[in-house]
Amino acid sequence: MNQEQPDASLVAMFKFVFGKVLNKPWLLVLNVLALTVITLLQFVMPQIEQFIIDKVIPDKNFQSLLAAIGLLILTAIVLGIFNYVSTYFMSIMSQNAITDLRNQLYQHLLKMDTRFFESSKTGDLMTRLTSDINNLQSLISANMLSIVGNLFTLVGVLGLIFYINWQMALAVSLTFPLMFIVYRVFRKRIRNAFHRARYSQASMSNQMQQTLTEIDLIKSFTNEGLESHRFDQLAQDNRRDLIDAGHNQAIFNPLIDGINYAGVAIILLLGSYFIINGELTIGALVAYISYVAMVQSPIQSFTRLLNQLQQALVSYGRIKTILEESPAVVNTNHPQSFPTLTKGITIDHIVFAYRVDGTQKHLKPTINNVSIFVPYGKTTAIVGASGSGKTTITRLIDRFYDLDGGNIYFDNVAIKKIDLKSLRQNIAIVSQDVFIIDGSIRDNILYGREDATDNEIWQVLQLADLAQFVQQLPDKLATQVGERGVKLSGGQKQRISIARALLKDAPIIILDEATASLDNESEKAIQHALDNLLKSKTSIVIAHRLSTIHNADQIIVMENGQVVERGNHDSLMAANGTYAQLYNAQFE
Repeated sequence: MNQEQPDASLVAMFKFVFGKVLNKPWLLVLNVLALTVITLLQFVMPQIEQFIIDKVIPDKNFQSLLAAIGLLILTAIVLGIFNYVSTYFMSIMSQNAITDLRNQLYQHLLKMDTRFFESSKTGDLMTRLTSDINNLQSLISANMLSIVGNLFTLVGVLGLIFYINWQMALAVSLTFPLMFIVYRVFRKRIRNAFHRARYSQASMSNQMQQTLTEIDLIKSFTNEGLESHRFDQLAQDNRRDLIDAGHNQAIFNPLIDGINYAGVAIILLLGSYFIINGELTIGALVAYISYVAMVQSPIQSFTRLLNQLQQALVSYGRIKTILEESPAVVNTNHPQSFPTLTKGITIDHIVFAYRVDGTQKHLKPTINNVSIFVPYGKTTAIVGASGSGKTTITRLIDRFYDLDGGNIYFDNVAIKKIDLKSLRQNIAIVSQDVFIIDGSIRDNILYGREDATDNEIWQVLQLADLAQFVQQLPDKLATQVGERGVKLSGGQKQRISIARALLKDAPIIILDEATASLDNESEKAIQHALDNLLKSKTSIVIAHRLSTIHNADQIIVMENGQVVERGNHDSLMAANGTYAQLYNAQFE
């Protein structure tokens, strides 16, 4: 996956995020109405203050003072209510939109093919799903949305202050371009700093994820110090990036505040001059300062939100990178369901090579002009030295990758014509690397078929020689297995994998060195479960221990991505070729 941030504009970002908000337009309308009322009430309050200073106090009218104060308090209460409404419903709108976005990104990731995940880092993807999504949430907030309303206020109030006193309005307007210049200068600096910070944070996440998943390896080699040093280096990089962003922000904020104070100083200077000359009242000056603050507010709010905007823009670019990725392995137009297998699987002169870093550059072909026929209802074993291409063939049958040449047929139907979901529903894989989810024994077995009953689960546990073990557990099927099945032995995890495949009841079974990591005693115990699994199935067995495939209907011997021998055990031993050499080497 490309780690570079694509070109991302503020307009595109707001369009992208608020597209989620418009899924429930009534919430947006309600928030805009609330913000409009808030703006109007803020406009009214300086008028009340001017009335008190210019009319009530000079007339010494206590009743009018009480009425004006009461109106001011009432306005403040109503303002508080509308602020509550705005904040609460803005929170609902924000959470709805961000949840939809996070689900969209998660679902998009699930659709990506194997090549994408081979070139992506888990920690980086997790950062994009969590922190980067959270950064976009700042766009859907009362402060952010109020900018839209404040722009209208800016135009209206700016016209009003020019109407009241054009000289003061013109003088204070000279400070606005200064704000814009400062914003332009610091925008790119802060954005680049936060982009580097996001990238270094993703690197930290990768390191943490790797450490937590490989903790046994780290401890067995006593490399805690090495890993701590690596993490410290990444943390220091992130610290420097954030300090750089903070340094620019620390310069930016005081500059904006200084420009605003200069504007207030100009108003006080000119206002006092006009009051001395009798051209302006004190109340009018107080109100005028409030109005100028209302003009400065949208500009100041926008500049103060620069930090959030730049972080959000960086995160939007990283999320956009993911959403612009598309899987290479997809259904063709009008795919068909998996056929009812009666003949078998035909692997016809296939060619395949892994890409380098997800590019079109090829390594030497891993599979080169291989043809194999896997008969229906029979067991086909594939053997060979490590790197000969055995596992790659099974992954091509499950269409984790597309072929570079040749074809694979299920009966007479080409693999690309079959719906991907239908294809994979009809293939069950039991591999050396057993995948156990963090949940109960029931959860792990139901992963093979969610609608199965407990009776069906117990039946497959019996066939997998695991029922007695589970019956003895206090919580039985509800027993928690821990992350990656840490509470289970290797053999127990392998049996759960077999039970899961039994429950799936797929017509094609692939065993990819399913017992390679077990000792001889565990392997013999599990062999009976495997025999149950393979009954009446079309099966492909990748075997490292050749003693386990004596009874295979045919044995395919591979070397350097090509088929060099085929036959059954007796015929291959009699030929005294590659298979015989591999077999004899294991028993020397």
